[in-house]
Amino acid sequence: MVRAVLYARCSTEEESQKDALVQQVKEGEACIKEQDWLLVDRYIESKSGTTTKGRKEYARLYADLLKDKFDVIVIKSQDRLMRNTMDWYLFVDRLVTEQKQLYIYIERKFYTADDALITGIKAILAEDYSRELSKKINNAHRNRQKSGGKVIMTSRVYGFRKLPDKSIALVEEEAAVKRRMYELCAADFGTRTIATILENDGVRKRDGQPFGANDILRIIKNPINKGCAVMGRFHYDFDTKKTIRTSSDEWYVYDHKVPETVSEELWESANENIRKRRSNKKAESSADVSGKNGGKYHLSGKLQCGLCGSPYYRRIRRRYKTGEIIHEWKCRTYLETGRNTGRLDRPQLRRVQLEHVEGCDNVHLDEERLYQLLEKNCLSSYQVDKEKLTRKMISLLKTVLKEQDLQPEIDRVKMQKKQIKEQTKKLVDKLLDGVLSDQVYTEKQKELDERLENIQVQLNRLEKKNNQKSFLKYRILNIEESLKNGDIIEKASVAGMLEEIDRIVVFPTYLELHFNLSKMIGVTDMNLLPESEQDCIRIEYDNLFNYRQGMVEEREQIVQLLKENPDYKAKDIARELGYGLSKTQYRMKVLQEEGKIQFHRDGRTGYWEVLKEGRENH
Repeated sequence: MVRAVLYARCSTEEESQKDALVQQVKEGEACIKEQDWLLVDRYIESKSGTTTKGRKEYARLYADLLKDKFDVIVIKSQDRLMRNTMDWYLFVDRLVTEQKQLYIYIERKFYTADDALITGIKAILAEDYSRELSKKINNAHRNRQKSGGKVIMTSRVYGFRKLPDKSIALVEEEAAVKRRMYELCAADFGTRTIATILENDGVRKRDGQPFGANDILRIIKNPINKGCAVMGRFHYDFDTKKTIRTSSDEWYVYDHKVPETVSEELWESANENIRKRRSNKKAESSADVSGKNGGKYHLSGKLQCGLCGSPYYRRIRRRYKTGEIIHEWKCRTYLETGRNTGRLDRPQLRRVQLEHVEGCDNVHLDEERLYQLLEKNCLSSYQVDKEKLTRKMISLLKTVLKEQDLQPEIDRVKMQKKQIKEQTKKLVDKLLDGVLSDQVYTEKQKELDERLENIQVQLNRLEKKNNQKSFLKYRILNIEESLKNGDIIEKASVAGMLEEIDRIVVFPTYLELHFNLSKMIGVTDMNLLPESEQDCIRIEYDNLFNYRQGMVEEREQIVQLLKENPDYKAKDIARELGYGLSKTQYRMKVLQEEGKIQFHRDGRTGYWEVLKEGRENH
């Protein structure tokens, strides 16, 4: 039996007319049934046909053309597939190559190679029609905006409702939520904190999901909430198939165009706080990030909190005393709410009592220490042969240089140059002997001069490349030195390991590295792997990232050392434990304040006494 699939498409404008997409699907299914074909799949979408971009069902159909899944594609008409000439020819080429058939049921015929010219013309006409239609729509929008016409707003805009006469009204319950967002922002709460407060109070979006920080930021920045409509900010370009942001001098701004959700004063106050926060954030991270987007990090999307299940995000801060830039990965729940222990909420949230939202007590991961930990594990688990890798890398670089040996080409060009000079000399001799006339000599001489000039240009280019090659030889020596003595291979090994890791689950005292073994070996069914195959590595690190507990342990080490050596000074303890002197002095000061150690002076010297209990119980 012939296997058939159905492709149906309507633009959103067409779909609104008498359920056009539903009707198109019914017609296609009826056609397949009439032909006594087997319907194996449907590709149905509501998208514009001017481009294939964003059309997931068309992309799936285009990919399935390469599979032995069906024999015939059934469509209503050619423009249902696309209105773009190039996309049409790409589709037809794959259709013919894979020996599939296309049946257009409105014409009751199969597409054949003889139809190529006609269908090509149809595609061009359809594309031109769409281009003209796009121009008319853009022009109509521009005229409406210029004359201050109705505000175009979808039904999805939170806080507003479109009435039958196309006017806009407030949804008071939602407007009250937005007012609270503005009030909190004006009171110096950040968008992330506002999101946490709303979640704690059970406030949700229309789809039942909690408001995110970005949702709140978009609402606060939107001037529509103070009744101001800004029209003409974006323009759709048919040829590039992109929505382009227009310059501000092309916008049309109309105050009091829709009902006000908040006053202009409150709107300005909230947005001023947003600007201040953005300015401060830029100042803090300017020493580390170049450009708007620093790019995706190796650990992005891999770190997961083992306590609450949230992802870990990368954050940048400055060390208080030195101003040093520190990169840390922190649990999202902690970033939004703070700690559970002792309800150490984020500073802003301490001003608001949270009852329903929990914090997270997991550790923060110092990026440098984390990479050192992973590097150590990588080298011990995978036995990276540094010397072997260095030899292989240098061998590859030298092979590339050898393949680019330009000396034979330079010698050949030099020989051509020498031959032309000899021809020029012979030409002069023939002129002097009267064999050539002045006119013939001039023409020949001009031809040889042009050839000589071209050859000289070619020779200069080759010699320049050859000089660069000599420089590359010097660079290879430097690269070899860096590979042998630097940590490039170690870092590359960690990066390679991270690519194979599916996720890293973080716990207060250890990490779990989960590997997707099926992905690594190209097996899609994990049941094919033996059950004994390990897909998780556990890395213990005690209190490496638990800084508070780490400080407690460091103080305990000092206490133990003073028990054994009561005459030790701070510099002796620092030397013994490998700490800095200032760090040791600070730890000893804290121990004294806690009543755990006490110094007894005896003339110019003295000794330390370790007290059995703290000051509270002493």
